[in-house]
Amino acid sequence: MNWSVELKDISDQQLEQALSLANIPALMATLVHFHGSCEHLRGDIRPRVVQMAEEEDGLTEEARQTARQMALATLKAYRDGGCPDLPAPDDSMVAETMQYITGNPFPQEQLELMREELNLFGEDRRRVDLAQEQVPSGYRVLVIGAGMSGVLAAIRLQEAGIDYLMVDKNPEIGGTWYENTYPGCQVDSVNHLYNYIFAPNRAWPAHFSDQATLFDYFQGVVEAHGLRAHARLATRVNSANYDERTGCWRVRLEGADGSPTEENFNAVISACGQLNIPAMPEIPGLERFAGVAFHSARWEHQHDLQGKRVGVIGTGCSATQFVPAIADQPASLSVFQRTPNWLMCNEEYHQPVTPEELWCLGNIPFYARWYRFFLYRARAMDGLLPFLYAENDWPGQPGSVGPANAELRAVMEQYIREQAGDDTALAEALIPDYPPGGKRPVLDDGSWIRALGRDNVTLVTEGIAEIEPGGIRTTDGVLHEVDIIIYGTGFHAQQFLSTLHVTGRGGRDLHQSWQGDPQAHKGITVPGFPNLYLLYGPNTNIVVGSSIVFFSECEMRYIMGCLKLQFQREIDALEVREDVCRDYNQEIDELNRMRAWGSPQVSSWYKNDLGRVSQNWPGTHFEWWLQTREPDPEDFVGLAGQPALRESAG
Repeated sequence: MNWSVELKDISDQQLEQALSLANIPALMATLVHFHGSCEHLRGDIRPRVVQMAEEEDGLTEEARQTARQMALATLKAYRDGGCPDLPAPDDSMVAETMQYITGNPFPQEQLELMREELNLFGEDRRRVDLAQEQVPSGYRVLVIGAGMSGVLAAIRLQEAGIDYLMVDKNPEIGGTWYENTYPGCQVDSVNHLYNYIFAPNRAWPAHFSDQATLFDYFQGVVEAHGLRAHARLATRVNSANYDERTGCWRVRLEGADGSPTEENFNAVISACGQLNIPAMPEIPGLERFAGVAFHSARWEHQHDLQGKRVGVIGTGCSATQFVPAIADQPASLSVFQRTPNWLMCNEEYHQPVTPEELWCLGNIPFYARWYRFFLYRARAMDGLLPFLYAENDWPGQPGSVGPANAELRAVMEQYIREQAGDDTALAEALIPDYPPGGKRPVLDDGSWIRALGRDNVTLVTEGIAEIEPGGIRTTDGVLHEVDIIIYGTGFHAQQFLSTLHVTGRGGRDLHQSWQGDPQAHKGITVPGFPNLYLLYGPNTNIVVGSSIVFFSECEMRYIMGCLKLQFQREIDALEVREDVCRDYNQEIDELNRMRAWGSPQVSSWYKNDLGRVSQNWPGTHFEWWLQTREPDPEDFVGLAGQPALRESAG
């Protein structure tokens, strides 16, 4: 059946078929635009989203059918009437509809966040507008990194009329979606939330799209905004030094040919990311292996796995994606597991978006906006966060940190046992002994355990003693002979800006200042480093929630607010106060200790070598949004009765 048809031409049969797969809460919300009223929302068809419940919307099948028939009649009449423009619902109607869509009312104080996230008419309320006369002549910003956050920064600067240069070490824009090309690579946030608020994509081919699709999306955004004219690729930033005399950053760049240049910038935005430096395990004998070996983040596609003996070291998020994708190729596949991961069931993880669903998203007015908002409220906004709260001296279920966490553990453990079936030994090997949320969970639709259950696949839980020319020897003395080793061992997430030498006021070295424990105010600004801003900096990672795009958009709005504040006050530089940053991080540390990932019994990449959680944001989405709406002048040197920056520098 042809699904390229538009609403004005669709047949009754096609329309009914399309609506049979529509999301009912989003569909009911959409009808507000056609009816010019919320009256139909006040009847018996009332969704109720409950975390970990099997039903997505809490509706009975009878209620769903009633909603579909209501929508069918409405859309047929609209089609037959020539598809006229729809009147805009007033603010009270929009607010009532937002409250309705999940059956979980939100506090009135969150209304502005919800309206911003809904972005019903493409308002883009995360954009900070600057009058052109506010931007100082010649003001220039360096953006380091051309991944998701770097592209976002470039767009916001360009919208404000601020000159910028975006550089990236890679020969192409795309960041993680350029670098990671391993088989099975895909996003682990639902795709309708993993896109910019100002550039929604109604045509995602899958609920969790693959690397190639995501790379194409970001390429399309770059082209639409004409960013390449301001991009310098295959270029590294070797050093950035703050010049107190000029109030500028002197940056040393290195091009593809190795030739260095030095340029001045008024501000620097780091969009280097956290997960971009592959981590190799500390195993004796790595260099002795006689076969082929590579890290999954630097996949070497020239090597044919067909009929080979392959060893995979690591069972984290990357491995659980590429192992099922390659499992049918090797003669034998040995998967070496040090620590199992909790699996979060998501049946849509590898499912395509059906033609009927794509038609609804592309042709029913406002349906895509409401569907995205439903996902945000129902699945993403804080999600399972309340189940990850820890209680001091919790005496309950071992491997949990509180009553809700114990409940979550029981559900997740049952899922693993169901997937393993009669293989109780496999189930026992895959059930973690740490609390859910202690480490990054893995999205799963059953493909991981199915892959491990294949005849040619072996899960090895013995520790690795060393790597020898012919294979991998475990601590029980067994040599597992392999031709190829693939390291799925993650990244050096703790090494923020580790490839850069950064000096601030008074020659202060950034990494010496951090002393192995990176900290920033709101993850964005660092004392002693004026006009230096971080995107996806310390304590800005999310364990559960919408997507990192939401966090980056909030951070970039804050940065634009800082630039606006600087321009309005006509000052050369903006620097966060030392005491403000210290107090903020003390609060973050206290909250992280009250989360599963901060539990003393857990060791993960969320924590640095000092045992501090330097990766994760412990609060809610609303709290993050609230603290990044705009900068408080009192947080900065010289703007709150403190000595001016130039004076304090002396």
